[in-house]
Amino acid sequence: MTDAAAYIVTARKLLTGTPTETDVRRSISTAYYALFHHACIQFSAIVLRPGSGTYLRAWSQAYRYLDHGPARQRCIEACRKERNFSAGIVVFAEAFIDLQQRRNAADYDPIPVFTVVDANALIVSAEAALAAFDVEPVEAQRAFVVFLALRPKNR
Repeated sequence: MTDAAAYIVTARKLLTGTPTETDVRRSISTAYYALFHHACIQFSAIVLRPGSGTYLRAWSQAYRYLDHGPARQRCIEACRKERNFSAGIVVFAEAFIDLQQRRNAADYDPIPVFTVVDANALIVSAEAALAAFDVEPVEAQRAFVVFLALRPKNR
C-alpha cells in the first residue's frame, strides 16, 4: 500500500544532488500524485472495510475508482462558496487543481523549463494541502472524497 508521505519523500529524493531536468519534472509529477493517491486511499477506506476474503481485490477496485479529469472538475466545483466545504478541504482542492496542471505540463509539454526551486515550491504546496486536509474532521474528509468520486446526474 502507498501513502501520500511516501510520494513526498520520493519527490524530494528526486531533487537531491544535481537533478536532471527529468528528475525535476518527475518530482513535480510525484508531488501531484501525493494528493491524488491520498484521495484514492481516503475514498477506498470509506467504501470498504477490512474483513472479507475478497477485501484486497475489492479495495483495489475502489482505490482505482477516482479519475484525474473528473476529480479536477469536482475540485473546481468544491472551491465554489456555495458548496460549503471547509477551509482545509478548499486548500486541498485548490492545490489539487494547480498541481494537476503542473503535472500535465511537466509530463507532457517539452517547452516549459522547470527549476529545482519550482519543484520544491510545489512539494511544499502538496505538503500544506495534505496537512490542511488531514486536520479537518473525518466527516468533512469523507464528504469531500465522496463528492470527488460521485458524478453529477445529467439533468
